[in-house]
Amino acid sequence: MKNRFGPLLPGIALLGLLLATPRLEADQFEITIDGNLADWSSVSPSVVDPTGDGSGSGIDFEAVRVADDDLFLFIQIELGTMVQLDEQNNLAFYLDTDMNAATGIPVAGIGAELEWRLGDRNGDFDPAGGGPTSLIFHDAIRFRSAPTVGAAVHELAIGRTTLPNGTQPLFVGPTVRFVFRDESGGGDQVPDAAGGVTYTLDVGGPVGTSTIALDRDLASDLRMVTYNVLNDSPWNGGQGPRFGRQLAAIDPDIVCFQEIYNHSAGEAVALVSSWVPAGAGLGWNGVETNDCKIVSRFPILASWSIGGNVAALIDTTTLLGSSALVICAHLPCCANDAGRQSEIDEILEFLRDAKTAGGTVTLAAGTPWIVSGDLNLVGLPGPLDSLLTGDIDDNVAHGPDFLPDWDGSDLRSVLPRMTELRMGYTWRSDTSSFWPGHLDYFVVSDSVVATPRSYVLYTMEMSAAARAAAGLLPDDSLASDHIPFVLDLRPWGAGGTSFLRSDCNGDGFLDISDGVQGLLALFTALPVGCPDACDGNDDGVFDLADVVVILAHRFSSGLSPPAPFPSCGGDPTPDGLDCSVFPGC
Repeated sequence: MKNRFGPLLPGIALLGLLLATPRLEADQFEITIDGNLADWSSVSPSVVDPTGDGSGSGIDFEAVRVADDDLFLFIQIELGTMVQLDEQNNLAFYLDTDMNAATGIPVAGIGAELEWRLGDRNGDFDPAGGGPTSLIFHDAIRFRSAPTVGAAVHELAIGRTTLPNGTQPLFVGPTVRFVFRDESGGGDQVPDAAGGVTYTLDVGGPVGTSTIALDRDLASDLRMVTYNVLNDSPWNGGQGPRFGRQLAAIDPDIVCFQEIYNHSAGEAVALVSSWVPAGAGLGWNGVETNDCKIVSRFPILASWSIGGNVAALIDTTTLLGSSALVICAHLPCCANDAGRQSEIDEILEFLRDAKTAGGTVTLAAGTPWIVSGDLNLVGLPGPLDSLLTGDIDDNVAHGPDFLPDWDGSDLRSVLPRMTELRMGYTWRSDTSSFWPGHLDYFVVSDSVVATPRSYVLYTMEMSAAARAAAGLLPDDSLASDHIPFVLDLRPWGAGGTSFLRSDCNGDGFLDISDGVQGLLALFTALPVGCPDACDGNDDGVFDLADVVVILAHRFSSGLSPPAPFPSCGGDPTPDGLDCSVFPGC
């Protein structure tokens, strides 16, 4: 039999080398704390723990990876079971920053300057230079983690320039060591041997952070923002100008507000109109259910209440080629997993009805839909999984499961990232015991719309020049404990959908995650938004050779970067094909 992989053998060998060999040039990596673990794929484990040595808690440490940049120490930890990181566990992290077992808190052969108790959301700081031990909370060490829902793998960050007690630094030298322990009775520990895991900071050159522009990539992109405004704050305590500056900088077409309890949709429309001009021939409109308000500069054709949440059919034809269904939701907070699941079941029942002829509402096939708002997704991961997959929990009350996107695939949750910091939280309160988290969401039918740009506008982490250019002040984000999350939409194959050759995951960047996305698409049938973008060698076929090219571009300085192409509908490239020849583009 002819070896049909023969022409690809050099590429396969290169692929194997790239996947098996850790990056040797630096220990600094472009890690983003957002719940997407693809950026850890090139970080080799610092320690692999034997399986089967866990305790009755179910936690059985598997592996720990470590990376850093100039601002944070990053850690990825595999726990062997689903864990809600910020409560209901006895996990502890011990960090020895002066490499002296005789100082700090003695544990497992190290002397830890930091004991961080994840389930308690607090810790102790025993400074290397001596002094009393201090009880500290997340803000003292800039502790961050993702995902916010329970998971078996979590990524963590600790600020490298922090002064936990206000005067003495946490990090005092270039080398640290650490231990993770499950402090349930007989719990697992990593590493098993005494002495901890040693890690040296700043090996190799520093990494940067790409800046996300505030304006649209194309003027024809539809821009949405979801914003929980904290108990009618735009009308209270002189906070209105802060909200106004942020929305003026964002310049949205559609706003999904939550926590407007004591003011009407009409009052929200008036306030937005005073901040953001609607534009020629347009005028701001609004609908509401309870505290959820949708404000749109395009006509609202119909609206519905879905329990305490609101849905609107908006005439976005001029930008998307069709109307769009927008659902603005504010799900129950905190420990109420059952309440969140119930409301998501209601939303899914509504979407299934909208996708099916007859019933309460029937939409034209291919109508984009976007679920947005403060979804308060903490605790169990089930409610989020349901929303993405159409797996209704209570089928008796809300009917059968269904495939929620128009092509029979899952919906996509757009992961947030700040414009100038590789962090993905959308809620932050330094006076709360809970550390910052991803509570605000955009979930989209990505078979019919692309998401060319998204960001979290957090003024506290923007450069002075960027703030000044946008007319923002440093503390504008303190208007609420939530942060505005911005999303641009564009139809696939229409309106000049831009793509970048080799940008397989469609996030606008060329990095290791594109190779991971390509491998998953090839071997697990994971759908991709635009296979022509994944067609790295531009031969009209998406296959293993393209993944080799994608990874080669990422790791080899000898190859020029893939060129961006201006339109999925006009690909002036050797294959003579455009994006429309692939299903889903």
